[in-house]
Amino acid sequence: MEYRKLGHSGLDVSVIGLGGNTFGRRCDAALTASILDAALDAGIQTVDTADIYGGGGTSEEYIGRALDGAKRDQWVVMTKFGGRTQEGPNGSGSSRRYIRQQVTASLARLRTDYIDVYQVHFADRRTPLGETMAALDDLVREGLVRYIGCSNYSSWQVAESQWQARNRGGAEFVASQPPYSLLNRDVERDHIPACLHYGLGLIPYSPLAGGFLTGKYRPGEDPPAGTRYGDPAVARFASRVLSEKNFARLGALERFASERSLSLLALALGWLAAQPVVSTVIVGATSPEQVAQNAASAEVTLSSEDLSALDEITADR
Repeated sequence: MEYRKLGHSGLDVSVIGLGGNTFGRRCDAALTASILDAALDAGIQTVDTADIYGGGGTSEEYIGRALDGAKRDQWVVMTKFGGRTQEGPNGSGSSRRYIRQQVTASLARLRTDYIDVYQVHFADRRTPLGETMAALDDLVREGLVRYIGCSNYSSWQVAESQWQARNRGGAEFVASQPPYSLLNRDVERDHIPACLHYGLGLIPYSPLAGGFLTGKYRPGEDPPAGTRYGDPAVARFASRVLSEKNFARLGALERFASERSLSLLALALGWLAAQPVVSTVIVGATSPEQVAQNAASAEVTLSSEDLSALDEITADR
C-alpha cells in the first residue's frame, strides 16, 4: 500500500481509503469490525465517515466500537458534519453553534478524544465562511481535531475559506472531497486547479460512479436488485448514469482493462490513484473480500500512454 501526504499537511493517508457509508446501513457492528480489520491487514489505515451515515450516527458508532482501545492510533479517522441531524432551523449547517454540538456528538460515538480530519460535509450558504473557519480553528487549537477539510464545496468556496483562514492566521483546509471518477471529471475544470493552488489534497468519493464502473449494469437491462440504481429510492437518478453514452464508454473501458489483464474496478481506482492531486480514494465495502480487492488496485501502474488513451475514451464530447 502506498501512503501519501494529505494535501499540504504532514498527515500520511493510504492511497486507498475505506468509506463508512455502508456501516449501519448494509453492515452490522460485527461485519463493520471485520471489514476494518481486513482493511488494516491490507494496509488501509484511513477511514471516512459522517455523522449522518448509517442513520443517527450509527456508522460512527460502529467504527468507534471497532477501534476502541489500542487500534485507534493505528487509524486516520475522518468524519464530516453539516447534514441535518435535528429538527428546526439550527439542526444542520456549519454555524459555530452547530459545529460545537456535532463535534461533541461525533467524538462520543467514535469513542475517541480527537478526530484526525474533520470535514464540512455540505456548503452552508446561510452561514458566513469566516464563522465556519474560525469555529474549526478553535477545535484544532483545543486538540479536538487535528486537521480540517471540506466536501461538496465549489471552487470559490474553497478559495474564500482559505483566504479567511490565512487572514486570521488560523487552520486551513488540507483536503477537499468531491465526486470524481472516470465518468465524472467535472472537478478537473477549476476545482482541481484551486486545490493545487491552495494546497488541498483531493479525496474522491463515488470513484466507481455508483457501481457503474464495476460492470454490474448492462445496456438494455433493468438494474439488478440490491444495487444502487436498483433501489426505487434512487431510481429517478439512474438515467444520469445509465445512458447510452456512458454504456459506450463502459464498453471501451472494459476492452482497455481486459487488454492489460486488469479488472474494471482496478482500472477505475488505479486511474484515480494516478492523479497527482489525489491523496486517498474513498471506497466502500460490504465484506472483507471487497476490501482486499479495493486494496489491490493500489498496485496498478498506468503509463503516460495509458492515461492519454483513457482521456480519449472518457473525453466529454
